Amino acid sequence: MNASYHLNLRRLMSISLFNNYLDRIFSKFYNICYENYKGLTKNPRWLLMRKIARFKTGRTIMIFLLKPSKNLSSLVVNESNSCFTDVNVDDVVNTLKTEGLYLGINLPQEIVKEIVEFAYSTVCYGNRKTNMGFFYHQKQQAQLKSGKIFIIGSYFNTSLLCPAIKKLQNDPKLLAIAARYLNAQAVHQGNMMWWSFSGETTYHQKSQAAQLFHYDIDDYRFIKFFFYLTDVDDQSGPHICVRGSHNKKKLSYLWLRKRETDEEIIDYYGSESLVKICGKAGFGFVEDPLCFHKGITPTDKDRLILQIEFARTDYGMQHDFRASSLLKCI
Repeated sequence: MNASYHLNLRRLMSISLFNNYLDRIFSKFYNICYENYKGLTKNPRWLLMRKIARFKTGRTIMIFLLKPSKNLSSLVVNESNSCFTDVNVDDVVNTLKTEGLYLGINLPQEIVKEIVEFAYSTVCYGNRKTNMGFFYHQKQQAQLKSGKIFIIGSYFNTSLLCPAIKKLQNDPKLLAIAARYLNAQAVHQGNMMWWSFSGETTYHQKSQAAQLFHYDIDDYRFIKFFFYLTDVDDQSGPHICVRGSHNKKKLSYLWLRKRETDEEIIDYYGSESLVKICGKAGFGFVEDPLCFHKGITPTDKDRLILQIEFARTDYGMQHDFRASSLLKCI
């Protein structure tokens, strides 16, 4: 009986490993197909950028050919109109260049309160599907009614519906940081605000929810500001960034862009390069998303986060605008 038990256990483990392998293959194949389909049907110029910009030499050449803007180091910032009066633009930019990450661009609590109230009173959309709308407090009922499990709940048209978010994307300090880092006039590429829901997830679900190590390619140079809107600790989905990885990648990361395992990232960059970011509601940071990064899957508490992105070019692919006729509740 004992031998039979162990034999069955080994069979179950083998099946589990095989299923996990299939899940990874499917996820990789899906991501490649979806990227090419989206680029070819919506914006081939964006797709071309995605192929070139993974290589540092390609980014350098294209930025040169696209006529970089004049030096913006002397840019004057009207600090009286900024929500971030205690943030030093030069310190942020210099740290970003070397580490790819700067912590401590924090929101005033009145802004946090306004955005959180907006989130609770506005429909979010399960797994970014425009026909899966529900209010946050109705998530369980929405899952039962739809027969779906929601890993994330995203908001659309945030700058149109929430004045506080509109104000942040036009904040002079954020624009100055972006302009100096990009060495170009900062172009707002879009916002994203979403809930990461706690619970168990498959490999493919983690991949779709950006909960595996990856790097972004949204332009030849771009940055993203992140703001926690709920308290974030180890159990509620902290963001992890691999410090300095925007400037250092081995060839396999460039030629075969995919989701990387924790073990692979730690083996190459060292555990000391991983920065796990926890903080109270309002804690903010800015990142060069060419750094490897991920959000940890929440295990205990849901996480609400806001992302504001700036780049040299807006390809019309990163914004959260959706026609109201497409948005439907469950």
